[in-house]
Amino acid sequence: MKKLLSTTVLLMPLFLFAQTDSTSSTLQEGTIVKAALTKDISGKEVSVGQLIDFELAEDIILNDKVVINKGAKITGSVTEAQRSKALGKKGKLAFSIDYLYLANGKVIKLRSQVEKNLNGSGAAVAAGAILLSPIALLFNGKNAKYDKGEVFTAYIDKETKL
Repeated sequence: MKKLLSTTVLLMPLFLFAQTDSTSSTLQEGTIVKAALTKDISGKEVSVGQLIDFELAEDIILNDKVVINKGAKITGSVTEAQRSKALGKKGKLAFSIDYLYLANGKVIKLRSQVEKNLNGSGAAVAAGAILLSPIALLFNGKNAKYDKGEVFTAYIDKETKL
């Protein structure tokens, strides 16, 4: 009995260390992921379902240790794209940030939704047409766009072991 008790006491620190180590390499649901666009996108140039490339804008750190390096590949997809229209109607562009790819081949599911819905200026164009010229009715509004390097926030979708 004494031998069993002493063996258990000796092995207990190893067991506790192993438990602590495994939890330190787990990303919790809701962990913030900063994703930067790798190229410009515009509502007039993309279509729904098209893939968008991002890169990790900041290292992900757990317990004072970098677990995912800045620059890791992230992908998303266009969920809504609408080019600007006549009468000053502005465009729309929405996308999701979906997956983070690790160097070891593991893929982590992310969640987010980014939307740019520009308000139209149809009333101003119509007023201009009445006051100045009917040609003003032909002017298009602005297209929704995002610039390369713009950073967006996504979240780890569910607890994930690295």
